[in-house]
Amino acid sequence: MADNKVLDIDFSFKKNNVDELFFNLSENPDGFKNKDFRYTLSLIYQTVEDEFAGVFLSPNPPTRNTNFYLVNNNDKLSFFVTPTNNFQYYLKSKGSLFRFKSEVMDDKVGYAMSLDLVMDYFGGFGNVVDLESLTPTFIYLNKLTYFVMKLIEKLYFIPTVKTKGSMFRIVYEPIINSQQLARIINQFEENIPEDLFIKGEKPKNFINDFIYNYLNYVIYKFLGIKAYKFKDVKSGTYMIKDLEQRSVMKGHDIAESFAQWFDELYLGKYDVIPFFKITKLENQELFRLKVHIKNRKTNEDVLIDKLYTDEEVFGANSSDIARIVEKQLNYAIRYMPELEDLFEDEDKLALDLDLNQVYKIITQTAYYLQKAQIEVILPEELTNIVVPRASINAKVKTSRSKELADIFNNNSSSKISLDDILDFSYEIAIGNEKLSIEEFNKLIEGQNGLIKYKNKYVLIDQDDTKKLFEQIAKANFKSMSRMELIHASMSGQLQQYDFDYDEAFAKVIQDFNKPVDVTPPKELKGELRPYQMTGLKWLWTNISKGFGACMADDMGLGKTIQVISLILKMKEENKLDKPVLVVCPTTLMGNWMKELQMFAPSLDAVIYHGAERQLDLKHDVILTTYAIMRIDIEELKKNSWGMIIVDEAQNIKNPDTAQTLAVKMLKSDVKIAMTGTPVENRLTELWSIFDFINQGYLGTLKEFQKSYAIPIERFKENSRAAKLKMSVSPFVLRRLKTDKHVITDLPEKMVINDYCYLSKPQAVLYEKTLNEMMEKISGFTGINRRGNIFKLITALKQICNHPYQFLKGGEMSKELSGKMDKCISTVQSILDNNEKTLIFTQYKEMGDILCKVIADECNTESLFFHGSLTVPQREDLIHRFQNDDDAKIMVLSLKAGGTGLNLTSATNVIHYDLWWNPAVEDQATDRTYRIGQDKNVMVHRMITLGTFEEKIDEMLKSKKELADLAVYEGEKIITELSDEEIYEIFTLSA
Repeated sequence: MADNKVLDIDFSFKKNNVDELFFNLSENPDGFKNKDFRYTLSLIYQTVEDEFAGVFLSPNPPTRNTNFYLVNNNDKLSFFVTPTNNFQYYLKSKGSLFRFKSEVMDDKVGYAMSLDLVMDYFGGFGNVVDLESLTPTFIYLNKLTYFVMKLIEKLYFIPTVKTKGSMFRIVYEPIINSQQLARIINQFEENIPEDLFIKGEKPKNFINDFIYNYLNYVIYKFLGIKAYKFKDVKSGTYMIKDLEQRSVMKGHDIAESFAQWFDELYLGKYDVIPFFKITKLENQELFRLKVHIKNRKTNEDVLIDKLYTDEEVFGANSSDIARIVEKQLNYAIRYMPELEDLFEDEDKLALDLDLNQVYKIITQTAYYLQKAQIEVILPEELTNIVVPRASINAKVKTSRSKELADIFNNNSSSKISLDDILDFSYEIAIGNEKLSIEEFNKLIEGQNGLIKYKNKYVLIDQDDTKKLFEQIAKANFKSMSRMELIHASMSGQLQQYDFDYDEAFAKVIQDFNKPVDVTPPKELKGELRPYQMTGLKWLWTNISKGFGACMADDMGLGKTIQVISLILKMKEENKLDKPVLVVCPTTLMGNWMKELQMFAPSLDAVIYHGAERQLDLKHDVILTTYAIMRIDIEELKKNSWGMIIVDEAQNIKNPDTAQTLAVKMLKSDVKIAMTGTPVENRLTELWSIFDFINQGYLGTLKEFQKSYAIPIERFKENSRAAKLKMSVSPFVLRRLKTDKHVITDLPEKMVINDYCYLSKPQAVLYEKTLNEMMEKISGFTGINRRGNIFKLITALKQICNHPYQFLKGGEMSKELSGKMDKCISTVQSILDNNEKTLIFTQYKEMGDILCKVIADECNTESLFFHGSLTVPQREDLIHRFQNDDDAKIMVLSLKAGGTGLNLTSATNVIHYDLWWNPAVEDQATDRTYRIGQDKNVMVHRMITLGTFEEKIDEMLKSKKELADLAVYEGEKIITELSDEEIYEIFTLSA
């Protein structure tokens, strides 16, 4: 079975977002007023999403040693199942054996059967993994039907209309809208078993037709099973029951109405789409819109009139393409009625627009067109339209610069009176130009919409202008907090106003921004690289001025050692009279403790975790997790801390969660956030982190959304984004491994030990297995004793990897394995950086587990390179990993992938389980760290704390003679140890 290539297909694609499908969908098809078709269709999707998974699974085992051949009789497919003896049991269980008699076909005795009956049979299995005695035809059809089941389960289907004469049916067809899905179909196409068709030729579009027919059959069967869900539905039974209907009733073309309505669901499904291109006419304020069509596969485009002048366009019949394009344009006309003028007059090939019409397209129409993937291409002049803004100018009063500097340097949260220090005046900003109120009034007199000012297009809305003047009239900034004033100075933005200042003010800012010198802490056991010393200086400067900081360096650049150096320096300078609280994910607690012990042994660090935890404030550093912090917040918030550090600060990115609110209850004058991803999805995540480190600096959440989030995210205002970047840059340090100033200072290969703890189930299983096997070992001598020690080593390795690997069953969740949890966290960080990684494991079955969990947790397909692959399969995987940007992860079994490969597109290597031999690890790492690699390589070694993995690793560090041993020899040495020595190595420690 190993050379059956469909076994390598990865079915872990993410769920389709059907909310986007419904965005464009009107309530009902034309001619069906006061109905609820949209509701009915949404209920169909909801029912599939909630209840489809597992509904068809059968307790019957697969039929062994049985072939399922297809018969093509004039394009009508049926099955021939042979031999009959094993399949009889299935037919008996269905009570239908009496319907079939043995037949002979191609010298084989079997049953001739309808497509539906055999499809029902295959629908009863999931993805069969026990392949013993299963035939290639069974395996192929199992994988193919399983794929269709996953398409339905993940909502990759839409309804459409199929007509036949005067009748029509509503059918469901698959949505193939990603490279991954297209690749799966291609794999099925390329790997059809040679003997799948026992009679007749394979139909031309066999795979696509099979998927379509089976998907349609299964959906309607499912809807029949769940009919009670639709008992109150008054409209849309067309979509629930597979029935033929008359196309035209009482002069109403029902089929066409449904076809157009369904097209609203997924107009972007077609390879050919229209787009609108607007150009500016010379020497006049008019613009011209022309409709183009584009072949998305080839990226060719032509004017739409080619559809009506040429017989073929893009190598296809023009009339066929025209029918598709007209559907999309009918949708566009809903939001842009002017387009009708183009299509009513065949000689009219362009639409001339004035500024107001263009303004409507930009501000309203384009949004709806984009939902149908219809693009509007604007001329360069309109790509940066300016909106008038109120602007404040701050001027330092004579001899008041020192008072202003004192405000900047005094760490106070109260409001400060500025009346005696600054004079404020108000202007209107148009781009980078400032106009007086009088000049602006003259410019906009009688204007509304888009106007041209010098070389800019300005958006004038009389209602907004009125609000602008009201805003200026109400302005009162005679007092503000230190944070507000510094933010305005850094960003050039004060609430809804531009903020400008004179030279005296600029000099105060310049002095304030000067870094504070600092030397490395004397107690640091290790040497900071120059860029890490820069990081310490940056941290020291911020805390010296009363600010928190967000350390956002790329993964592997040493965020932790820089922050540990800050703790040491604060203690050295007597600025730390209270303990430091570190809050981090459970997966990082081991790393923190190890790095504190390694780089700062003079610090008294303790872990606050576990059922027996007690808070003792006599320690220098207290480590805890987000979960414990949230549970014990009432106790923790009673204390004022010397410093609060939150690691993986994306855990407080949601401002409203209990976890985020709890962190912000903790009291300290010094707050540090550490994260590789300060913003993942929304700018409010950045606000939430700043609300922790420098509360009030970015205003309230509502003010931040109004000033930054909405203008940047919704309206793509680059100038506002630049202001935000200026305001936060002093307090966020983000350096990448690719930065020129960093990369020259890095080793070409960085090796990091990633530490984790056993989960509770792992710890119980580890101790139970150790005790049971030690009893056996104690009772044996010689070769039997050594054999049992090898079994112990293997068993405990597997338990540390994941309980599923040792137990050969159960759940595969990441939470059951501390190592898996840590690995997934590392992989996600690598994916967030858009990098590639290799993951090495000694075990093929562990590779399977890794691929499954990564797919579930990261929504990403992993390539798996293992010893069972053929040479062509291996070459295909290597080519894909090296050349396909979407192939981010390759899992390799160490024996198959440890030598001889060139995988330089990866910049990360994860050793999931160690071989206790640096030479073997280096050989594997060299798959990516070799000639041709032009980037630094990050190597992660996964080690479970408290287990034999940690102890063996310590032995390797301290005993050089062990480092040169082969794995087998290393294990052999362990077999020669006494029972007491073995127990000491393998027993769990705290």
